[in-house]
Amino acid sequence: MGTIKNGPQIAGFGSPTEGLGTETWDQLAGDNFYAASGWLDFCVHDPGGRTRTGNVHAGLSGGGTAAVPVTAVWEENNGFYQWNRLLDRVGLPSAATQGLLVGPHRGYQTNLLVSEGADRVEAAGALLGELAELRRQAAAERLFDDGRQDRIPCYGMFLNSTDVRALRSAGVRAEPVLCAADAWIRTEGNDWNSWMRTLPSKRRGELIRRDQRRFDAVGYSFIERPLSECYEEAALMSQGTQERYGQPADVGVLAESLRVQAEAMGDAARVLMCARDGEPPVGFLLFYRWGDATFLKGAGFHYDRLVGVAEYFNLVYYEPIRDALRAGRRWLHAGIASTDTKAMRGAEVRPLWMMDVFGDDTGNDAIRAYNAAQLRELTESSTAVSKAVVEDDWLEFC
Repeated sequence: MGTIKNGPQIAGFGSPTEGLGTETWDQLAGDNFYAASGWLDFCVHDPGGRTRTGNVHAGLSGGGTAAVPVTAVWEENNGFYQWNRLLDRVGLPSAATQGLLVGPHRGYQTNLLVSEGADRVEAAGALLGELAELRRQAAAERLFDDGRQDRIPCYGMFLNSTDVRALRSAGVRAEPVLCAADAWIRTEGNDWNSWMRTLPSKRRGELIRRDQRRFDAVGYSFIERPLSECYEEAALMSQGTQERYGQPADVGVLAESLRVQAEAMGDAARVLMCARDGEPPVGFLLFYRWGDATFLKGAGFHYDRLVGVAEYFNLVYYEPIRDALRAGRRWLHAGIASTDTKAMRGAEVRPLWMMDVFGDDTGNDAIRAYNAAQLRELTESSTAVSKAVVEDDWLEFC
């Protein structure tokens, strides 16, 4: 354990769903997997760093409710959630490293949770009011020991464009800064062949068929297990992947994180492995079937035992797409990074943003220039990515 810091007890940080209860919270969260109470419980207990997971929520006119997870951050060991890394890239002044993160600190997704039919701008405004009060309380109780109490940072990270628009309309002055490109693969169709016909080019279909033929020819098969039964084995393969990409990791820490995730998520945490007959698995995929989507969470491989027949693509993309098609789920969430690889396999590419919730507009020109440069670099990286970018979600903030 070790993510909850001893210190003042501020309203909203007793538990991730404090004030609403698990059932009401999960009704609000709906299909937003990374806002589900189980995922937030995992965030509470995931080893590493010093954080506390809570929420703000508010009633709305007409009887609706709005809510969003909030994380108090004393120390964050995941660089993707360190707001100063982005501020430095844009050329904006650094902020205190301790403060309030709007959203969970794992998963790379933050969603404003709003009752069906409620006005999203009203909901965003109500949540901004609650965040301002939480920030005031944090200052009064001296919750953080880094920086001035009257300037506690409050950043929303990995927000989608819909929620950014609502927050801007509700009064946020600072423009959003691009965090990452997020990939979603549509999985609509009657079967695999009908899905293949939805791909935007013949070349992509040929690429996928070639990957499949090579994989099938060597006798691989798939095995599905709950994460609770295989987290140690998965941690070993995850370590191999991280080392391959220059991110050495302690296998014990990885195993503990996966164990905590399995405990929080129960049988919803699923692992797909691939192996040849009579041999141990060479790779794994951790995923979740949730609402109308499949969420891919992580993968790892024993690289020294791969035979080079597109094991990664078959395990991480093609078989989950087949599974989603069989069950009628509409989306495969492939997440951030490796954008070209995902675009080549039919993904749509959407932006995720960071917002300085109580910042001013002095840096907006620099932010828009940065966002435009990042979008240009992305679209120029490959024809597949250029076609996959959903422009309406990008151009407003570039």
